[in-house]
Amino acid sequence: MRTRKEPEQRKQEIFAAAVQLFMEKGYAATTVADITKAAGVAKGTFFYYFATKDVLLEAIGRRWAEAFARRYEEAEKGTDAVERFCVFLRLFESDDPMDPLFDQLIREHQYQIMDSIWQKMLAEIFEPLLRGILMQGQAEGSMHFAGSIDSTMHYFWCIFDAMYPMGDAMQHIGEAQMEVHLSVGHRLIETLLGLSSGTLEALEHTCASQGC
Repeated sequence: MRTRKEPEQRKQEIFAAAVQLFMEKGYAATTVADITKAAGVAKGTFFYYFATKDVLLEAIGRRWAEAFARRYEEAEKGTDAVERFCVFLRLFESDDPMDPLFDQLIREHQYQIMDSIWQKMLAEIFEPLLRGILMQGQAEGSMHFAGSIDSTMHYFWCIFDAMYPMGDAMQHIGEAQMEVHLSVGHRLIETLLGLSSGTLEALEHTCASQGC
């Protein structure tokens, strides 16, 4: 007798098979047929959930962003805005199980679809979280920005992008140089948010020692 699986379980099996294949074969080389075979589902099942392979990749990105939001909500524990921002930044900078997939997409120069997914995740997940932190910091008086919250968020993401250059440039950055990138980036972010120099570094050490 064939076991009937819940839709969410079916989707999870497709997600898992797709991520594995994208990392092993590459995104461009992986076909829908490859994914359905690995997941043990019919093509009709795949297309019931996802119109295209690109839509599937977007769904994988959304699930990653939603998982990030859950980790953030569990870690921030109702602290003040500066501490919440430190948690937000630390989660972005920590290793993630999805990193190998993103690295593979970069190696394949899949920049257009990555940017499309990223912009949607910014709008749906990351910017609402960041906006809440900045509004709290403004209300507490712990953050002082020269412009509006929207312009501050724009400059933050510009700095963040500069800290983590995409494409071939990233491959030529060694560990020591990456440390410099992060250090300079953090100082710029402190200036942007009106924080004292060294605030983020001090909070990162406190956060790491407390396991938050």
